[in-house]
Amino acid sequence: MKQISAALLIVVLMLLTALSYASLYNTVSAQTNDYKIEKIDHQIFVMYSGNIAIIDTIQITGQVTDNFKIGLPYPYSSDVLKVIAYSEKTIYNVELGVQLGDRSGFYGAEIDFQGKSPETFTVVFVLSNSLITEQGNNRFSIDFPAYPSLTKDVGTCNVAVSFPASPTELVIIKDDGTVNDKNYLKTGLPAYTYSIATAIATMPDETLKLLTINELNRQINIDVIGTVTVNENYRITSNTATALNKFALNLPLEAMNVVVGDQSGGVLDIKQTPVSAKNILFVDVTLPNVVSKDETTIVTAQYNLPSATIQDSKYVLDEFQVYPKLQYLIEQATITFNPPEGAIIITPQPNTLGKSSTLTRTVYQDILTIKEDNISYVDYLTPDHDFIEVEYEYNPVWASFKPTFWASVAAAIGCIGAVIYRQYKSKQKIYKTGKGQLLNKQPLQSTLKREKIKQQEIIKTGQSITSDNIKEFVDSYEDKRQLNTELSTLEALAQKGKIPRRQYKAQKKAIEDRIENLEEKIETAKAIFRGSTGQYPDIIRQLDAAELDKTESEENIKILDTCLSKGEISIETYKRNIVDYQKLRNNAESAINGILMRLREKIR
Repeated sequence: MKQISAALLIVVLMLLTALSYASLYNTVSAQTNDYKIEKIDHQIFVMYSGNIAIIDTIQITGQVTDNFKIGLPYPYSSDVLKVIAYSEKTIYNVELGVQLGDRSGFYGAEIDFQGKSPETFTVVFVLSNSLITEQGNNRFSIDFPAYPSLTKDVGTCNVAVSFPASPTELVIIKDDGTVNDKNYLKTGLPAYTYSIATAIATMPDETLKLLTINELNRQINIDVIGTVTVNENYRITSNTATALNKFALNLPLEAMNVVVGDQSGGVLDIKQTPVSAKNILFVDVTLPNVVSKDETTIVTAQYNLPSATIQDSKYVLDEFQVYPKLQYLIEQATITFNPPEGAIIITPQPNTLGKSSTLTRTVYQDILTIKEDNISYVDYLTPDHDFIEVEYEYNPVWASFKPTFWASVAAAIGCIGAVIYRQYKSKQKIYKTGKGQLLNKQPLQSTLKREKIKQQEIIKTGQSITSDNIKEFVDSYEDKRQLNTELSTLEALAQKGKIPRRQYKAQKKAIEDRIENLEEKIETAKAIFRGSTGQYPDIIRQLDAAELDKTESEENIKILDTCLSKGEISIETYKRNIVDYQKLRNNAESAINGILMRLREKIR
C-alpha cells in the first residue's frame, strides 16, 4: 500500500512540474507575441521615373521580441528592387523572400529588431517601373498593393497615393470598392490580406516619364581655396512608348552656376525651378535629339556648391548631402570626392567606411569613393539622410608646387635650347660664293616660331589668367578642331576622286598653314596656363592627357584598318580591338569637350 501511495505521489509531482513548464512557456510565448498593430500609414509614392515606393509606417503596442514580418502579394516579387526598414534613429537588417506565417502567395520581408522593438517604424519596398502602363494622352495605369500584408490584424490602415504632380483625373479600383480620391481608409484590416489595386491617372505634361537612369557618375572636385565644383554624368534609357525629348534633373537646392550638356559637349537649354519644400532644384533639360524606347542617351551637368570652410586649420564639408532628394531611381551611382593635390583626408577614416566606400591614398592625393545601388527619394527618409562629413588637411604650399616645378623644367629646357641653338648657329657660318664676306645663314621659320613659344613660356610663367586669355584659347581650339574636320573631309573627297589633285594640294596646304598658326597660339596659351596659379595648370594637364589618348587611339584605329585591308588580321581580331580604341577616343573627346565647356563658362 505504501509503495502504491509513493508511486502516485511521484506521478502527481511530475504532472505538476509539466504544468509549471507549460505555464511558463505559454507566458513567454504570450510575452513574445503580445503586441498589437494599432495603425499603418500605407503610402504609395510614384516617382518621376515611374518607379513605385511602398512606404508603410507602422505603430504597435507591446513588445516584438521575435522578428517582424511584412509582405506583398507574390506577383510583385519580380519587381522588388530594394527594401529598407528604419525607425527614428536606427536602420534595421532585412531578410527578403521569407514566408508569411504558414501562408503561401506572399513575398515577405523579415525585420530584425535585435530584441529592441520600436513603437513606430517604417518599411519601404522600392518597385520597378514595369508596373505602370501608358494608355496615351498622359494617361497611365498603375498597379500596386492596395493594403499591406501582415501576420496580425491591423486596427486602422490609412492609404495615400502620391504622384510627382497632382493628377487631373484619378480613379483607384480595388477589391473592396472604387474610389476617386488619392486617400482612402480601411479599419479592421485582416491578417494575410491579399489585395491588388489599379489606379488610372491622367498626369500633367512632362511630369511622369518611364525611364531608367542606369548610371550616375558624380565627381566632387575641391580646389586649393575650397571651391566645390560638381561634374555629373547620367546614362539614361527610355522606357516610354512616346518620344523622350525632355528630362528633369534633380540637383541640390544650393547648386549654383548650373550648366547642362550632351555627350558631344554641346550646352543644352535648361529651366531651373527651386523647390524649398522638397529641398531640391529641378532643372528641366531639353534633349538635343529625341530618344526612342530602349535607346540610351548621355546627359552631363556641372555646377558649384558651397565651399569648404576652414575649422581649426582643417577644411570641412559639414553635413554634405551625398545625393539630393531624388524624385527618380538611379540603378548605379558613384560619387567621388577629389580634394586638391597634397590634401590628406582625415574624416571619414577607412575603418569607419561601409562596404560600398573606399578611401584611396596616393603620393599626391587622397580620393574618397562611395558606390550605391538603386538610390532614390526613400534613401533621403532614413535616419542618416545620406549626409557625410568630409575633413581634410591641406598645406597651401602645394598650390605652387606644380607651377614652380614646371617653371623650373621650362627654364631648364629654355637654357638647353639656347645653348644648342648658339652652337648650331655658329656652325651655319659660310662663305658666300665668289666673295670673301662671311654671312650668317638664317634659321628656319618653324625654328623661330618654336623658340618664340619657348621664350613666352618662360616670360609668362606665374602671370594671372584673364578672361581674354581664356576666350582666345577656347576660340583657337575650336577653330583648330573645325579645320581638322575640314581637312578630313577634303582628304575623303580626294580619295574618291571628287576633287582635282592640284586643287586638293592647294586647299590642304592652306588649311595646314592655318592649323599650324592656331597650334602656336594654343601652345602659347597652354604655357601661360601652366605657369599660373589655381586650377588652370591642372586643367591643362587633363587636356594634355586627353589629347594624348585621342591621338594614340586614332593612330591605333588607322593601324587596325590598314592591317585589316591587307589581310594581316582577321575580322574577329579587328572587331575585338577596334571597340576599345573607339571607346578610348570617345572618352578622350568627351573629356576635351568637358574641359572646353568649363573654360567657356568662366568667361560668361
